[in-house]
Amino acid sequence: METSMLDPEEKSKADSRERIIRTTTDLFLEKGFASTSMSTIAKACDMTKASLYYHFSGKEDLFIACVTHGYATALNALTVIVADTSLTAEQKLRAAITALYETTITSPVGRMSPLIAEVSRAFPKVALSFHTEYIEPQRELLWQIVEDGVAKGVFAPVDQNQFFHIAFGPIVTLSLSREMFATFDDLDTYFPVDALRVGHTDVLLGMLRPGT
Repeated sequence: METSMLDPEEKSKADSRERIIRTTTDLFLEKGFASTSMSTIAKACDMTKASLYYHFSGKEDLFIACVTHGYATALNALTVIVADTSLTAEQKLRAAITALYETTITSPVGRMSPLIAEVSRAFPKVALSFHTEYIEPQRELLWQIVEDGVAKGVFAPVDQNQFFHIAFGPIVTLSLSREMFATFDDLDTYFPVDALRVGHTDVLLGMLRPGT
């Protein structure tokens, strides 16, 4: 529900949660999960710990909120692309891959990929929430584009698991690699996002074109 449709009290609470999430995402990226305490978060948000705990039960839940809130934007973007009847199946796939690159690699929450992997080991709830609320819906939306193309005869049938690995594997690998070597001055030379995205998309379309 949009915050503009909420009553003033609920809107204020929603605005506070969003402000906390944005501030905490920056802190997690700067300090890491283990070194970011609830006290540090409360201070950065200019509120008491009691007020922070009013919105979130603990750091784990706050981390989950940061991840799911950020990726919700990506799901909304994919939903719009899938529903756009003016686009061909190929155009939808290109737009969807672009949206995934933007979210996973260049957005603040996308840059949390290494943290998500690290925190998930200690807190399985993080992994479950991330998979249920983002990974599964994301795959379903991308697969709708493929199925639509197959139904219209512009895409050839492909194995779903193979397609998902080829579609998402390079994006995740690129995201992790760029974070691992983020201090390199020539980062974009080693990992040119736009060029790699175009090449990756062409590989996917080649895989889907009939007769290839």
